[in-house]
Amino acid sequence: MTAMTMEQRYATLVAHLNQAMLVTETDRVPLLRRIMQALGHPDRELHVIHLAGTNGKGSTGAMLAQILQAQGYRVGRFSSPAINDEREQLQVNSQWISRAAFVTTYQAIVPTLTELGLVPADISIFEWYFLIGMVWFRQQKVQWAVVEAGLGGQYDATNALSAPQLTVFTKIALDHMQILGPTITAIAQNKAQIIKPRTTVVTLADQNPASKAVLQAQATAQAVPLITAKHLVMASQQATIQGTIVDATSDLFQWSQLKLGLIGAYQVQNLGLVLTAVATLRQQAVPISDAAVRQGLQQVRLPGRLTVLQAEPLMLADGAHNPDGMRALVTSVQQLLPAKRLIWVLGVLRDKAYAEMLTAILPAAALVITNTPANPKRALPATELAKAAKAISPQAEVLVATDIQAAISLAQQRETSDNAIIIAGSFYVMRELQQAGWLGLTND
Repeated sequence: MTAMTMEQRYATLVAHLNQAMLVTETDRVPLLRRIMQALGHPDRELHVIHLAGTNGKGSTGAMLAQILQAQGYRVGRFSSPAINDEREQLQVNSQWISRAAFVTTYQAIVPTLTELGLVPADISIFEWYFLIGMVWFRQQKVQWAVVEAGLGGQYDATNALSAPQLTVFTKIALDHMQILGPTITAIAQNKAQIIKPRTTVVTLADQNPASKAVLQAQATAQAVPLITAKHLVMASQQATIQGTIVDATSDLFQWSQLKLGLIGAYQVQNLGLVLTAVATLRQQAVPISDAAVRQGLQQVRLPGRLTVLQAEPLMLADGAHNPDGMRALVTSVQQLLPAKRLIWVLGVLRDKAYAEMLTAILPAAALVITNTPANPKRALPATELAKAAKAISPQAEVLVATDIQAAISLAQQRETSDNAIIIAGSFYVMRELQQAGWLGLTND
């Protein structure tokens, strides 16, 4: 079979998967648990780290996977969203699932569905990626799987996991309120439902107090420990667009001169969570050497999270797409580039809290250039985003571009040595950057 034929088979298969978002339907997780049971519980043959939260899942998961990989473990990772190729979501030791493996694993699962009286269209595309991932990880003899919840937790496909060794909660903030609820407490309650008996829960030392109270209540209800680092001090010794050097101390760990391949102040917060998770695994007698921690952190890369697209003139991109993420991005950029006047290139989806995102950006912007992301159903037109920006800050300079390429061209025309261009607002914008050749993201 030629590579082209397999490429066509893969593309046809993905195009025919059920594209519906079924995360709001209460019967999905019981259904997926039945399927996982019929598949022989592939997740029970792996050590699983289950991640949930609003912001930071991708970075935290990437760091943990890279550390475990540096230790010599075979590591599977399930993450979302993909930037350009859906196969990015499924990796073993940083290599994407091949098209052939995806197709053959799908075909291996279909007879199990048939036995349960189901057809492939009964399963959504996200659920398919989860199921294929778990079966593929078993086939690949993965030792550790780092699995990110997609949306929320209670009704998310990944909640079909049996008994994760660790359940890790990143920053919980407001996002997807129309699905998860209007308050931090409601969102945390949804996410906390992934806590199961026999796991250990790990969260940020500075987790939102309302969220932390919910996580503690659920951990207590399941009779499992909740671990946070006490007396945590994360001191950035160096923070540049080349990387970050951090000293980290708490009651659980003491590290000096950790070199982190990711940049941004918010990554230091994520790093504190990662070090807490590593300390917890060590308490469980999981071998992880100091050298593996240092090597993994130095080697980790994550396209679309404060990624340097070009150094001269300076252009950065970040997939921040909710108010909390945008505030963290603004803080990081101001710390990294205190002398630069910032040109923001922004494209958002209409179902996001874009007014709050603009409120974070506008005080830090010399110029805002809006564009319309390539998502016809959900994109907010650039003209509407510009109008919202002017309503918040009438004196702000705001220009409108049709698409990301036109926006970048416009930004480059206005750029001087005093400026830096920051592109943000949606992972769909990151996808367009990748398709235009700006983000070096390929695994073939």
